[in-house]
Amino acid sequence: MPKHLSHLEKSIKRAIWKQKNSSVHKSKDLSYRLAKLDLFFSVITTLSSLFCLIGIAFFFGINPGDVSDWILAALHCVLCLFTLNILLGYIFSYDTYVKKAGVLKWLVNFLILINAAVHFLPPLPSPFHYLQANTFLFVSLAGYSIIFLSAKALDAAQSYRLNPTLILASSFLVVIASGTFLLMLPKSTREPLDLIDALFISTSAVCVTGLSPVDISQVFTNFGLLILSCLIQIGGLGLITFTSVFAIFYAGQTSIYNQLLIKDMVYSKTMDALLPTLLYILGLTLMIEAIGAVLIYWSVPAVLFSSNYERGVFAAFHAMSAFCNAGFSNVKDGLSNPVLMNGSQFFYLVICFLMFMGSIGFPILINLKDKLVAAVKQKIGLSFQDETKTRFDLNTKLVLILSAVLTATGAFLFFILEFNGVLKDLPFFSKLVQSLFNSILPRTTGFASVNPADFHSATILMICVLMWIGGSSQSMAGGVKVNTIAVLLLNLKSLIFGSRNTSAFNRTIPHDCVMRAYAVASSSVLAILFFVFSLMLLEPEHSSQAIIFEVISAICTVGSSLGLTPNLCWESKALLCCAMFLGRVGLLSVMIGLFSGRCYSEKVFPDENIIIN
Repeated sequence: MPKHLSHLEKSIKRAIWKQKNSSVHKSKDLSYRLAKLDLFFSVITTLSSLFCLIGIAFFFGINPGDVSDWILAALHCVLCLFTLNILLGYIFSYDTYVKKAGVLKWLVNFLILINAAVHFLPPLPSPFHYLQANTFLFVSLAGYSIIFLSAKALDAAQSYRLNPTLILASSFLVVIASGTFLLMLPKSTREPLDLIDALFISTSAVCVTGLSPVDISQVFTNFGLLILSCLIQIGGLGLITFTSVFAIFYAGQTSIYNQLLIKDMVYSKTMDALLPTLLYILGLTLMIEAIGAVLIYWSVPAVLFSSNYERGVFAAFHAMSAFCNAGFSNVKDGLSNPVLMNGSQFFYLVICFLMFMGSIGFPILINLKDKLVAAVKQKIGLSFQDETKTRFDLNTKLVLILSAVLTATGAFLFFILEFNGVLKDLPFFSKLVQSLFNSILPRTTGFASVNPADFHSATILMICVLMWIGGSSQSMAGGVKVNTIAVLLLNLKSLIFGSRNTSAFNRTIPHDCVMRAYAVASSSVLAILFFVFSLMLLEPEHSSQAIIFEVISAICTVGSSLGLTPNLCWESKALLCCAMFLGRVGLLSVMIGLFSGRCYSEKVFPDENIIIN
């Protein structure tokens, strides 16, 4: 062995010594220690936030007793931890917690500090005694936990550079699991609910489908209906929408990656319009549902309810369920209730309006808003030159035209096919309204004003086709989407007339868009065949017609049924849960998210024709 080390060995030993020496100095550095402390409190606060939400749900969902006292004591400990975390943030991270903080961060921090302070004070006089009530504590803790977790979720997405589709799918799975847990709480139901039924209803609500193995109106309490409403609203708008709004207002600003991520999720045209688009989506949803609830309240017969409160709950629940295309009903027999059917048909027209608005998609609604605002500004002379160029884009034109054609055709065919069938005993005007209602319904929602099991076979076939088509992209509705069908029809037209390009309204549709449309349609057909085949093996005693109808309804997130859902075994229910989930997040999107970027570099080979005739 040589006496002197080689130059390379000396360099290696010197590098190792420097690394050890720098790590020793680094561990003694104050900023390094503060970073470690911040990481520790972030982890502890994240876990405490999750525990806090679960604890509050348990407190309201279980019967009063010793467990409630333990939960309340644990929540007070969480309050102390949140307070300590905020105070340390003010001391060591003043810029983050004060100067760069968003509105929501200021608000939730203030609520937590107020909660901590009032517990050291004697009982306060009215009206300030509310500050010492458990309700104020729960609202403050839940608000802080939800907003903190939203911000951390976006931070995690940025750190790991997760695929947007997989983030969306994962968020749905989290909400479905949480909903299953909440629906099984004692105060959620009037009778115990099986795990598979709770999972099925939670999946159906989050995926805005409407299928249910139990009677919602008879099984769930008001607390259970509240949970179901939250699941439907989150499922309809998407957890990403809520998370993004909370995170932006909490942090005050977001990274470029997160802005691009949210932009792709909500299909905002520019990053400058990201926050306005998010707020518009939330605001428009609440406005439409509020208007719908008022109209429903005054259009339903009062004799159906024992109090105005019950009538108001019915109106709010059905407005939300209709706009989110969920199709759940909290009244016995659903919308086929004889009191509703024999009452004002204006109620069904309101439901039609809500279902249609929920099915055309937010990009179309935003385009309509932009066009309307530009027209009003131009009318009153406030528009600039660029604003006058606002137009209906190709997507809006195709969706509105094809949706109108499908609605009119479906209503006409339903009226003709069922004139002497399920519509036989109804007045002529009611027949027209019910034909319109049952034309919009299959593409969006699982409501039922008449029993689908009594439909003519040709009507059932038409309903299956409408369910498969569904609503618009980026809407509450399911199916392969009207946009996809429009592209397929336009491509078929170009092939028939020998055109090399697929075009409409003086615009050419890109080849990639056409290929994606064919991929969406073909993957949907393959998925339907797989689930139909599997369900036929599991349910040999049921008719093929009922199984095919059930599968299309589930995977297209419609919610209509020929009465098969309550009679399914647990394996079949689990299979339909998978179908509803894939139908909501998109089978093709999930496959692209899982496998994109894993193939080898694309190679170009010689062309060779395949015989197709």
